[in-house]
Amino acid sequence: MPYQRMIPTDDKEGYAKTSLTMTRAMSEDIGLKVKKILEDIANNTVNLSYTEWQWFVSQAWCDEIWVMAMVKAIQIAKREHIDLNTNEEFLNLISEMSASELKNEFRKTHPIAKLSLMDLIQKKIPEPVKPKTVEELWP
Repeated sequence: MPYQRMIPTDDKEGYAKTSLTMTRAMSEDIGLKVKKILEDIANNTVNLSYTEWQWFVSQAWCDEIWVMAMVKAIQIAKREHIDLNTNEEFLNLISEMSASELKNEFRKTHPIAKLSLMDLIQKKIPEPVKPKTVEELWP
């Protein structure tokens, strides 16, 4: 059938190949960052810059009106020298909305991304790897 040629498949040249591993890794990475920030809020150890707060809200939240309002609020806080890391109302709003907003954001994407977020409930954040010295690389 001539119409079969129009259906993209991974084995044809010229089409972008999708990678489930990459989709899972990217969503896991975003999910771990959100989880870490929410844990830091709960432990009163959060320390993000205004730019990092803007990134967090714009990446984790899906409601465009909320995102625009929060970015504007973060800009005002920066101008007024309000420390968002200790502002209880701001942190309460972030911790209340971030998990459900992230879920809604990933609902619009790939089902593998949603599954990888669910797997993060008990997953620990990976420990940073110590940089290797020259002697370790070249004995």
